[in-house]
Amino acid sequence: MAEIRNFSPLLPSRVVHQFPLPSWIENLAVRSNGQILVTLSSAPEVFLVDPTDDSKTVLIYNFSDVSGLAGIIEVEHDKFYVAGGNFNLSTMVNQTGSYKLWEIDMTNFESDGRAMVEEVMKLDKIGLPNGMELLSRSEKIVLAADCEAGAVFKIDLVNATHEMMIQADEMQNPENPRLPIAINGIAVHKEYLYWTNTSKALFCRMRIHKDGKATGGAEILHQGLVGDDFCFDGNDGAWITQNPLNTLTVAKAKGGLVTVAGKLDSLEIAGATACQFDRRSGNEHMLYVVTNGGLGGPVNGTDVEGGKVLVIDTRPFKA
Repeated sequence: MAEIRNFSPLLPSRVVHQFPLPSWIENLAVRSNGQILVTLSSAPEVFLVDPTDDSKTVLIYNFSDVSGLAGIIEVEHDKFYVAGGNFNLSTMVNQTGSYKLWEIDMTNFESDGRAMVEEVMKLDKIGLPNGMELLSRSEKIVLAADCEAGAVFKIDLVNATHEMMIQADEMQNPENPRLPIAINGIAVHKEYLYWTNTSKALFCRMRIHKDGKATGGAEILHQGLVGDDFCFDGNDGAWITQNPLNTLTVAKAKGGLVTVAGKLDSLEIAGATACQFDRRSGNEHMLYVVTNGGLGGPVNGTDVEGGKVLVIDTRPFKA
């Protein structure tokens, strides 16, 4: 079991935008101009949030043939890909085979105020897609975690195909899991595929080839870390949202876990689901965190709120 110490004082957060109850924000992607695209699981919707002006928050698209959305990833400049399907957040029952992948083209959004949306393919081989990661920008290859099968799929956007690439015990659910969400967030960083396994409370990695195939076995980096999605900083630290624990924890490159924001009994970042750093020059230390407002597990047993987009200045921790 990993020992997690607390950073003191905890890093403060600022609310960029809050959605009404019951809004579960699942994931986010930061545009090169600093604006944020967020996906909702509680509704099949993608919103644009502007950290500099909350009044500019706008619905980008409603995917009316599914109940909610999951991961989102930018592959080409301002061209994003989002997965969605039918998942009941109240019962945690998933409709296997219902998921699809769409392209959201934001390249002309500033000029005409519209995004071009097009269905790319049905993800019928993936039971429950969750975290997504770019493997090859030039070849337009994306990796997607299947938290139902406990596997990673390779998605070829050019040929509109997808296939299972990696499956390991450390990616799968235990028997009779309390929360049947196994592999969750994924990231490719310095020749390794990293992932969280929520139901087994693991943070792992595996060396992979540039084509996505494994070149080694799974390595458990930390146990007892109930992670959701995560991202890396410039010092190779992994900033991991602990959704059920309402906290943000850093797995340091040289070892050790440090909780830097949030508390189990606080709504501040309740149900933190994902995080990404700002991409604008000079703002790379600003971390955006999205939440489900405790809808997956009410704070103190009763307290919930609408999902939020928050920003955290990470400089005190890096210093």
